[in-house]
Amino acid sequence: SSGINAEWPLRPGAQILVQRTNSQRQQIDEVYKTLFTEGSISEDMRNVVNQGNYYESVRALLLQPREYDAQCLRQAIEEGNDSVICEILCTRNNPEITEVLNCYESENGSTVQGDIDEFIGDHKQFYLDILESPRDSHNCVNDNNVLESVNKLIQAEKGKWTGASSTELMSILTTRNFLELRSIFKEFQKRENGNMEMIESSIKKHCNDELLNMCLVMWIKSIKNVTQLFSELLYQSVTSLTADSARVIRIVIGRSEIDLTQIKSHYMMQYNKQLKLAVQQKCGNDVAYSNIITMIIKN
Repeated sequence: SSGINAEWPLRPGAQILVQRTNSQRQQIDEVYKTLFTEGSISEDMRNVVNQGNYYESVRALLLQPREYDAQCLRQAIEEGNDSVICEILCTRNNPEITEVLNCYESENGSTVQGDIDEFIGDHKQFYLDILESPRDSHNCVNDNNVLESVNKLIQAEKGKWTGASSTELMSILTTRNFLELRSIFKEFQKRENGNMEMIESSIKKHCNDELLNMCLVMWIKSIKNVTQLFSELLYQSVTSLTADSARVIRIVIGRSEIDLTQIKSHYMMQYNKQLKLAVQQKCGNDVAYSNIITMIIKN
């Protein structure tokens, strides 16, 4: 017997998984499959453990990060969940996006671009532009590009960031390198003496297209400082009326070997509360789930 039963969430198995790296967990799962005939750890758990947030957390731990991204992206595209699509496409770097696209196609037999074109409505072009971005890969700043781009953004602001103005903004976001974009955003903030309004604040104020507004602001914040953005998303997830546990799982587990330490620091600085404590207070009634997420945050 594998030892996985309804009591497993309350036993030390989860601690073993949390205290290992993702590659080590892959190895544990492979050995598990050779020792027991039932299948993988997550497959066996599915038969005996309530398929709630705890189960989803373990499943995320046992998948490679970009493989889990691909599965979340597939579900979001099928459900038309723009918030999740936007989060994944706007916060992963180019190598990560490439890996997600490959995992997605390998698992589903279709491409992300094709499925977005089929399932997503009015705003599919925004996502396709992100995926097909011919971004400059050089990590340098061209002052002429910065000045030209700032002038275009000032005009786009006058156009309320929609229509042709949105197209102009997307052209800049998809072609300039991140270092150059940060310089552009900084200079845009200085466009009027005494104004100092950030570009994302201007978009929030003037862009009446609610979905485009959300996606543009998230993308710009990601370009500026992705760890600070993740901190904000976690805060929204644990302070909303109903906790967005799916997002907490994606960020905490997905970033655990990348920048979770920095995310925790940002969270403490921004909200004067430990991330671990915030999760416990919001999700404490779901004991097994709360325990495994806080163990990951702690470790």
